[in-house]
Amino acid sequence: MAIKNKAVALTTDGWTSLANDAFVTVTAHVITEDWEMKDFVLKTGELRESHTAENVSKSIVDGLQEFGVQLESVVAVTTDNAANYVNAVEKHMKTMNVPCFAHTINLAVRKGLGVRSIENSVARLKRTAAYFNHSATASYLLEEKQKQMEMPKRDKLINDCATRWNSTYEMISQALEQQAPVAAVIFDKKLSNLELSTSEWTQLERVKDILRPFKVSTVALSTDKYPTASAVLPMRHVLLSHLRQETDSDTAAVKEMKAKITADLNKRYPEDGDVFMFLNTASYLDPRFHCLGHLDHGRQQEVHDKVLAEITAIAAAKKSGESELPAPLEAPRKSSLSAMGHLFSQVYQQQTRAAAYDLHGELVQYEREPQLPPDADPLLWWKSTGSARYPYIAQVAKKYLTVPGTSVRSERVFSSAGNIVNKKRSALAADHVDRLVFLANNM
Repeated sequence: MAIKNKAVALTTDGWTSLANDAFVTVTAHVITEDWEMKDFVLKTGELRESHTAENVSKSIVDGLQEFGVQLESVVAVTTDNAANYVNAVEKHMKTMNVPCFAHTINLAVRKGLGVRSIENSVARLKRTAAYFNHSATASYLLEEKQKQMEMPKRDKLINDCATRWNSTYEMISQALEQQAPVAAVIFDKKLSNLELSTSEWTQLERVKDILRPFKVSTVALSTDKYPTASAVLPMRHVLLSHLRQETDSDTAAVKEMKAKITADLNKRYPEDGDVFMFLNTASYLDPRFHCLGHLDHGRQQEVHDKVLAEITAIAAAKKSGESELPAPLEAPRKSSLSAMGHLFSQVYQQQTRAAAYDLHGELVQYEREPQLPPDADPLLWWKSTGSARYPYIAQVAKKYLTVPGTSVRSERVFSSAGNIVNKKRSALAADHVDRLVFLANNM
């Protein structure tokens, strides 16, 4: 499927192999005429020059030019917040940069997990996982304890990865699940340096509960089958609301953790920034979030006005592009009906024209649509209902909803096993059949 003459969103990411070879990948995302999400890997190439913003932007633009995609057709580029990539998009490409929400969550949660007493408990869990994973004797004893306690066998305890906060959540969750057999082995082998107190275990249980919605959010926004940028700010609103909830089990450390995460999330999307308006517009055009419940009335009106301006421009362009009707071959015969037509023509033509271009009314009617459940497919609604009812809004929706909320799609291109770059080829257009890297995860 060609991507020329379509609104295109990109994701991009960089990766360095163990051999110190640097690569840049660029993925393209479009919504088809049939309201289906499609994505393609435009480029995965080695970057031999220094990783400056200028060189990164050149690499991205080269990928676009290879397939005849104009930079002007790029709606936005989703990056992982690395300064050189942000500058490549904003300063050199003059395009909207959308911060990867999965990476934003990672940064915020890492801030929270940095609270001293929580960090110390997590560090002890890491040492415990490393001990059991590197000691055959300890692993055997753990398996025996699991059998005695009639608990499910675990081949290895999960250890976390510094760049993936989800792995920390998974490590904490599994440690809590396996607390009894692990503690029994630690006690038998007198490994006091790995022991956690009861209060530490209780605190970790609360930490897990706080982080669970963040794990769900990360997974939900890592899909490439449905719109995700439209969910970023509503999801951030839900997460911030979750952090405001307090329980009697919230220790001083837990409260500090929540405060740090909240502060970091708040600073990521400043309300005076372009990306804030861009993402809210995407939310408005998603029938799951079009009520904009996460915004006050003033902000809602700003989004309404922005979309109205965009569909007004589309309508004006369409009107100016319409060719005049050809003159009739011969003048129609006058009759009583033609006389009546002449009498009423001006009034009724004005009313018809007003009805055809009542764009504000189209927006108001759209805003009255029942909000879809969060787990519904917004593209299916636009295909079956919205595009016929709201043709002008649909054109704008297709542009904004194509933007990914995370750069996960680019990250998936790089294989972690053997440092292999995925280079599966597929046809994008007949004249580029041997150049496209196509990852058909959604086929």
